[in-house]
Amino acid sequence: MKKVTIFTLICVFAVSGIGLAKGPGGMGELEIPHGKWWRMPEVAKKLDLTSKEQQKLNDLFVQSRRQLIDLKSNVEKEKLELEMILDQQNFDESACMDQFKKFEHARANLANERFRFLVEVRKLLGLDRYRQLKTEFRHRRMHRMKGQQERKGPIKDRMIHE
Repeated sequence: MKKVTIFTLICVFAVSGIGLAKGPGGMGELEIPHGKWWRMPEVAKKLDLTSKEQQKLNDLFVQSRRQLIDLKSNVEKEKLELEMILDQQNFDESACMDQFKKFEHARANLANERFRFLVEVRKLLGLDRYRQLKTEFRHRRMHRMKGQQERKGPIKDRMIHE
């Protein structure tokens, strides 16, 4: 009985998306900015993007987004099936493990599509502009985080007011 309880908790953590060893983005330094960053005039200028390259990025983005929509939907369906198995009165460990494998496969497909888009962007930009892109958005993220910290005030003051 103890094994089933521990197994169930592991499955619940996995299904809920609680990651024990990975950051919020999943890929860390491999990530590129979300959205249509190539349409931002200052970014396009810094990266020296041509209109042809911007169009290619648009096309890649739309193609990838269509795939991501389907893949996210599949992850949600497999997650629902797993939750249903976990919630059944008569727990079937074998069915649960099989469904968990399907769920993990669906999540892997989603991650693969995200990474495929990153690879296509890397191929299009080349090494130097790819590194520039990462650096630019790392600076933007840090600046945004710094601004948020300044708006919140020092931790000591927040503790008093909260």
